[in-house]
Order: sequence, then C-alpha cells, then structure tokens
Amino acid sequence: MLRMNSFRRHLLLALGATAALPSAHAQTEPFPSRPLRFVVPFAPGGIADIMARVIGKAVSDSIGQPVVIENKPGGGTTIGTEQVVRSKPDGYTLLLASAPISTNPGLVPKLSYDALRDLAPIIWLGGDGVVIAVNEKQPYKTFAELVAAARKPGAEIPYASPGSGTLMHLGGQLLNAEYQTRFLHVPYKGTGPALQDVIAGQVPMIIDPQSTIIGPIRQGRLRPLAVTSPQRLSLLPDVPTLRELGFPKAEVVAFSGVMVPAGTPAPVVARLNAEFNKALQHPDVRKRLVEELGGNYRGGTPEDFGNLVRTETDRWVPLIKRLGLTAD
Repeated sequence: MLRMNSFRRHLLLALGATAALPSAHAQTEPFPSRPLRFVVPFAPGGIADIMARVIGKAVSDSIGQPVVIENKPGGGTTIGTEQVVRSKPDGYTLLLASAPISTNPGLVPKLSYDALRDLAPIIWLGGDGVVIAVNEKQPYKTFAELVAAARKPGAEIPYASPGSGTLMHLGGQLLNAEYQTRFLHVPYKGTGPALQDVIAGQVPMIIDPQSTIIGPIRQGRLRPLAVTSPQRLSLLPDVPTLRELGFPKAEVVAFSGVMVPAGTPAPVVARLNAEFNKALQHPDVRKRLVEELGGNYRGGTPEDFGNLVRTETDRWVPLIKRLGLTAD
C-alpha cells in the first residue's frame, strides 16, 4: 500500500510537471510571436493616423507580424491612452503618444492615469510643424507687424485653432503670457472648419499644423509669418522660426512618439525601439512622411523620448493652471 501511494505521488508530480511545460514554453516565446495593436487616439485620416499606418507597415514587414492600427479618438486623446494604460505590459499594445500626453494633466480634471508613471517610452518619432498664418488680405506682412498690432491698447486679434486644449490653442496663449500680446482664441471642431473661416476672412489668423495648412498656403490664400518649431520646416523653408524672430519662449513642439504600459520587460522595450528606429529609415517612410508631408522625424532611445515628455509636462502644466485654460 505504501509502495502504491509512493508510485501515485510520483506519477502525479510527473504529470504536473508535464502539464506545466506548455506554460513555461509560452513564457519563453520570442517577441513578437503575434500581432501588435497600435492604438491611435485620433480619428482616421489625420496626420497622426497616416504616420502610424506608414511606420506601422514598415515595422510589420520587419518583424513578420501584423501591426494593427486601432483608432480610439475622443476625450482629447484620453480614451485611447487609458485603454493602453490598462493593457497587459507585454509589448503587444502600443500607444501613439503626442503633445496631449504632456498637456492633459493640466487640462483634464481628475485624469484617470499618470502618464509619467503608468506608461513607458519606446521612441521619439518626431512630429509635425506648427505654422502661424494670416488671411492673404490682412495687412500683416511679417510676424513683427502682427505682434505690434496685438500689443496696441485695446487690441484683440482673433486666431482660429482646431479646438480648445489643442497645442495650437496653447501656442497663442503662450505668446500672450510671455510677450504681452492680446490674441483672442476662437476654437473650432477640427482643422477643416477653422481653415475655412480664416480663408473666407471671418477670422484673420490661424495657428495650425503644417500638414493641413500647407495647401492653402501654396494656393496663396494664407500668408505664413512664423513657425513654432526650433528649426525651419522643409516645406516652408523661407518662413522663419519664432526663435529667429526673437520669441524663443513661445516655441511649441508638436511631437509624436510611441509608449507602452509601464512594466513592459526591458528586452521587449529594446526590441521595439530598434524596430521603430529601423522603420524611420525605411525609404517608403522617408518618402511619405518627410518628403511629401514635411515631417521632422528623429528616432533615438527610450530615454530621449521619456525626457521630452517629462520636460514638456513640467513646462505646460503650470502654465495651463496659471492661465486657467481648459479643453473642450
């Protein structure tokens, strides 16, 4: 009887070890062994969506797994971001992170996550340029003339933006805060209607991304006066930067990058970083995003992007709270 019990005990232990083998094997599967989900917290068709799809395809071709774009617009990017924050930290769910990751802590009361704590950076992809332009019939030929008009006693120069809480909205308020101008924000539900009214002359000025404003500029309907990025834009090489014009404190960086849930294993972070860096050098990516859309794409280490997100958060949140700004 004792021998039988001993036999049964060893048999059960052996069966248990055998049953555990698939689980142990699953844990050592090479990454990635299944499709990646790339959450874009914007509607389809915009520059963020285009960028995610172009870069995602290059990554997919390299790793041999699909990169599935999942658009989750709404809440000023908070809906899509929260979904990623709550995902399993295994590297299979990615977030296209942009400027709202640093501005929402000041704009959104009771934000359900802390991006600096709950997300881990993968790579700084780059970003789109932001342009300050006026209707072609406005008298302002230079940015200095526009600023002089906005500083006159009783002046209030309206400017259109794609919406309250957007980086374009904040850019105008930053000018007011740092350089004593009086630009009056006129929010719209997206770039399309904002551009339409400025082109029609109903609003004299607009602050808008290069990718969407370049068409009306080339058509001569809008006159670009300055760009908010530290460097000039490839599609508008003759338009000076705010830094060149003596307004460095009003620079606005429209950045984009990739983040994953905090706790994602370091080897997985390193692999994703390497794949996205590789994708940024792909000829198809460079042609579409840099040559055609004029994007500024850079790559780098996870630490580079993490430092940018932290620096931008430290810059924007106090200003937003001090000025009492809110999102839509």
